[in-house]
Amino acid sequence: MTDPIEPIALRLAAFLNEALELGEDPSTLAEAILPFKRDVNAGISTIELDSSIGVAAFLIYHYELGIADDEGQKGSDLFQSDLRTLERAAQLHTPGPRILAHAVTDDEAYILATTPATHRALTGSGPEEITTTIPDDQRDEVRKETAANLLRLLSEANAQARDWLAAIQLSGETANTEHIDFHAEETGLALFLLDENNIRQLLQVLNLMVQSARNEHPGQNGA
Repeated sequence: MTDPIEPIALRLAAFLNEALELGEDPSTLAEAILPFKRDVNAGISTIELDSSIGVAAFLIYHYELGIADDEGQKGSDLFQSDLRTLERAAQLHTPGPRILAHAVTDDEAYILATTPATHRALTGSGPEEITTTIPDDQRDEVRKETAANLLRLLSEANAQARDWLAAIQLSGETANTEHIDFHAEETGLALFLLDENNIRQLLQVLNLMVQSARNEHPGQNGA
């Protein structure tokens, strides 16, 4: 006997059906929705759907508008704050989820978001590319300055990654698990990484640096 579907999952499925004009059975959608985070007045869930662009991941934010959390912040305040953040991220082309739709009832609110790449494919918007022009006489200086900055930032990022791995292992979860109970900030990072365009230039730089260093110093491969 299967477990009964949670009422919140059915409401999320109904919103998803309407937002994406799916026409699917809400019960079937509800079974595919996975909770990422559940607080007293807000939650984040995820679902992956087959689409014309392949498998696409979506985030569904849910808010209980009239309920306050332990800090006294109502779900309506969280909804307005998240809505502004997502709309501003789209305007400024900053990393993170992209809003596709939102809805408000008397006591609840919902936001549907996805990765920037999926958002571009579904909405037909152009790529968020910025062409950088650097004058000839400044290029050497830019290379030196950006290399120094990358070294510092990558060292800091590796230290942050080390601390995150330690924290998740000490909390009883492992880095190999298929499902981690993400916090909202971790969900944002996961979505950022799911869109390969967000780190495409970084991966190109790292590959170029490693290959060039190996060719120039064949005995120092870090093995």
